Amino acid sequence: MLFSLFFPIFLFASINEEIIKFYKNHYPTIEIKSIKFNKTPPKKYKKIDFKFVNYKLPFSNILIDGKYYYFRIDAIIKVFIANRVIKINEFIKPNVSLKDEKFKTFYSKPLAKIEDNLVASKIISKNSIINESNTKIKPAILKNEKVTVIFKNNSIEIYTSGIALNDANENEKILVKVNNKTFEGIVKNNKVVIK
Repeated sequence: MLFSLFFPIFLFASINEEIIKFYKNHYPTIEIKSIKFNKTPPKKYKKIDFKFVNYKLPFSNILIDGKYYYFRIDAIIKVFIANRVIKINEFIKPNVSLKDEKFKTFYSKPLAKIEDNLVASKIISKNSIINESNTKIKPAILKNEKVTVIFKNNSIEIYTSGIALNDANENEKILVKVNNKTFEGIVKNNKVVIK
């Protein structure tokens, strides 16, 4: 049930600080401008419980000394926005800018930092927020990349080239096409080993 009447809180710094700390643990760049409650919380309290608070939402119920208090935050968060369409497996870093966004319900958590080896895990539209679900660390081998394939049998090794049929990291399984035949191997030192 939503409440239409909210009371701004300015006097209860310690409760505000706990709420701010809770959100900052999940969103380091968040800047909370105000916190409003449906009813005035106590001036003194023994315990604040966040077990029902969903960090993805700007509103929730909080337990203070066993009683529920509905609150809503007004906040902004710094997010990375795509400057153009970013294709699958394309690097994120040169194609984004930082922007202040009103904190709202996010489908996926926005990234606070862009690593050099971060790539798009799906096509990212222009002006989309860069988040956990549309990015990934660049795999050691990318789908459709030309790879060196090593066929091992006892003490014999045969080297040839092939095409990766999926993304894979070190020590992961990968499918490769060699002379129109498909083989499964393991990625080792950016090469595919097939036994």
